[in-house]
Amino acid sequence: MNKYVEGLISAISFFTIIPLGGNYKITGHTMYFFTFTGLIVGLIAGIPYLVLRPYNSLIASTVSVAIIILLYGFNHLDSIMDFGDSIMVRGKEEKQRVIKDRYTGSGGIGMLFIIYIPAIAFLTYFKPVTGFFIIIAGEMASKYATLFSMYRAKAFGKGLGKMFIDKVSANAIVLNVIPLLLAFAFNLYNIAIIAALIFLSYFMRSAMEKHYGGLNGDLAGSIGEISRLLFYAITFVFIALKLNLFLL
Repeated sequence: MNKYVEGLISAISFFTIIPLGGNYKITGHTMYFFTFTGLIVGLIAGIPYLVLRPYNSLIASTVSVAIIILLYGFNHLDSIMDFGDSIMVRGKEEKQRVIKDRYTGSGGIGMLFIIYIPAIAFLTYFKPVTGFFIIIAGEMASKYATLFSMYRAKAFGKGLGKMFIDKVSANAIVLNVIPLLLAFAFNLYNIAIIAALIFLSYFMRSAMEKHYGGLNGDLAGSIGEISRLLFYAITFVFIALKLNLFLL
């Protein structure tokens, strides 16, 4: 099988619950399609929003966010909750211990509300077609922010996070940004959103490396979840200010 096709299938199979069959390994080519998995998840989650939004904005937004969480197999949900627990303690060793344990505390529950309830609230504001495209672009931006945060990052532990970090190459960074830019049709306002998210993801990674002594899978996944929320928030501000977004 062509290594690029195998990379695409392994990316979809590993990062989502979409059943494609087979047993594919994670390779450098898998990382080339990181953003593409966001496109697929965003498209699937965006369709119910498009259908339900004319009838009830809250139901449409809640269903779409729930589908996003489900399609990733609750992995990112688990990441953000582990991150929430870890920020409640001090010291690098203690933070590393807490983020890797299997228990969920009040910090994890609190972070769950902080990340997903505002995301649902922002989606209730958008018009049906606008929200549909925002959901798709938001997933692509979220996945790219996750990928970018892992590029040349300092890893701690020996789990999947380290494996991903080791496999993220400069080629993956370049190839993944292409569909993201095409999705925004090279509109300067939208590119400004991407640039802001890239800067913020780098800032979050730097802060995590400082306080945790490195990055792992949960921290990288948390950056993606936070970046989605930031994408919704920045887009909301742009639309509220009536700036020229191609999505409208």
